[in-house]
Amino acid sequence: KCFRIRNGAIDQIFLNEACSSGCGSFLQTFAQTLGYDMETFCDHALKGTRPVDLGSRCTVFMNSSVKQAQKDGAAMEDIAAGLAVSVVKNALYKVIRLKQGQKLGDHIIVQGGTFLNDAVLRAFELELGMPVTRPAAAGLMGAVGAALYAREQGLTSSTLRSRDQVLALQHTVKPTVCQGCTNHCRLTVNVFDGGKVCVAGNRCEKPVRHASARPGHNLYEYKRQQLACFASRKGRRKTIGIPLVLNMYELLPFWHTLFTSLDFGVEISGFSSLSMYHKGQGKIPSDTVCYPAKLAHGHIQALKDRGVQDIFYPCLSYNVDEDKSVNHYNCPVVAYYPESIQSTLPQEKLLMPYLGIHRRKDFAKHFWKFLKEEVDDTVRLREVQKAVSAAYDALDDYMEDIRNQADVWLQEARQTGQEIVVLCGRPYHADPEVIHGIDQYIASTGRLVLSEDSVFHHTDQARTDVLNQWTYHARLYSAAQWVAAQQDPKIQLVQMVSFGCGVDAITGDEVRAILESAGCLYTQVKIDEITNLGAVKIRLRSLFAAAKGRQKQTDCRTVSGPAVLTETGQTADQSDRPGGLA
Repeated sequence: KCFRIRNGAIDQIFLNEACSSGCGSFLQTFAQTLGYDMETFCDHALKGTRPVDLGSRCTVFMNSSVKQAQKDGAAMEDIAAGLAVSVVKNALYKVIRLKQGQKLGDHIIVQGGTFLNDAVLRAFELELGMPVTRPAAAGLMGAVGAALYAREQGLTSSTLRSRDQVLALQHTVKPTVCQGCTNHCRLTVNVFDGGKVCVAGNRCEKPVRHASARPGHNLYEYKRQQLACFASRKGRRKTIGIPLVLNMYELLPFWHTLFTSLDFGVEISGFSSLSMYHKGQGKIPSDTVCYPAKLAHGHIQALKDRGVQDIFYPCLSYNVDEDKSVNHYNCPVVAYYPESIQSTLPQEKLLMPYLGIHRRKDFAKHFWKFLKEEVDDTVRLREVQKAVSAAYDALDDYMEDIRNQADVWLQEARQTGQEIVVLCGRPYHADPEVIHGIDQYIASTGRLVLSEDSVFHHTDQARTDVLNQWTYHARLYSAAQWVAAQQDPKIQLVQMVSFGCGVDAITGDEVRAILESAGCLYTQVKIDEITNLGAVKIRLRSLFAAAKGRQKQTDCRTVSGPAVLTETGQTADQSDRPGGLA
């Protein structure tokens, strides 16, 4: 893990998301395999003058490289040194994703049992080209931090068990599935002596806090409830399938009303699930696209499995103009992903017309032409004009309802002193398979959860340093500007971004700049198909702790040069470094 601190608060967290490299245990296992204890192995590594280049691959694949080095006659000192270097490179370039020559920071503190190894510490310094600070209690820093935090909370005694109690400890582990909501989280229930229980794997606090929980209002849940009202229904004309993906999470009221007003049947694919994703996984043309787009293939397959022949998924270059940007484009994935889906269906055809819903005056004419040519030539223009008018009213009513509900909850929160989190993303982040319960977790802490499209209307067009021409991005900037204008530590913004979203590299920097220019905290969480939200929870808890500190008007100073006491009580001397690894 790597924690980056800015303005007195944790700013970024880098965490191994896909595997556990086991840096410390990996080195210990290798030392034992080669017949050494860790101290001797470390001494050998420090004497290495030409560390073997073992690369920065996952430690699982190191065995063959070490064996090859032994066959080539490499000295034990150089092999040990090479292993220390490989662990460091793996952490820096694979986990933290540091670029060659990039500066990690001005002041670096290392902790954890692995850094008690002088060889790893020295390799880390050489790779960065600068000294770092290692506290004397590096292997116990987590425990020390927990103790300090407990003391700050007013606790005066510890419930830590004695050595004899720990040795006699008994506990059982039982897997189960939570039935508290539709997430059906896979829980690991640990039962300890005396009946104490520790639950892991939960996306929200419901399995932990049970009936005592008083969750805050959640606008994402409200959106899902409203969208569920636009359900599948039969009609006099043929049935049209609508995949609930990407921009359809906002435009469903429009298209549903439009088709049902024309007496077409409508079949909605429904909210996403992991099983639905697996249905279409084999059709995904590129693994680098964002997870919300990948899910679209499963929705198409789900509709086909229900026997739907006509699946409607239009290409929309433009979104509705909300007067918050110089233009109102959809991002390329949202606008044109039907083309990617069509490329995976050579024997079938999607109904994917290029339409402009931003052109209210002539939309009916173009949509009528599409219907006559590709769907049903009996539809009359007058019918379409009436249905289009109803569709725009439905969309306007839906968006206004979201904003009005947010305003009601916001007023209540201000009256009661409730904390508020503006959880920013895109309309499709309401999808439970995309958001992974992040909204529910925040709400379970008692905070009000709002969305960017529920507050952006309170501000004028945001002043940005980038070309502001995307509808969804303009909402992000305006929401950030609104939060910044509040100057209230009880109102925080969290931005959700998807792995694979190139444009969010820009939106993240811009939202950060808007917030930090007003002295506000910026928090970003990245999400994709991985459902283990440990890093996200750490990130959010860090934000809540920092916000609480600001509410208490504590001094949030920018972190300066660290002064860490050694075992002798003296400030660590940066020049007193292990030699070796020359």
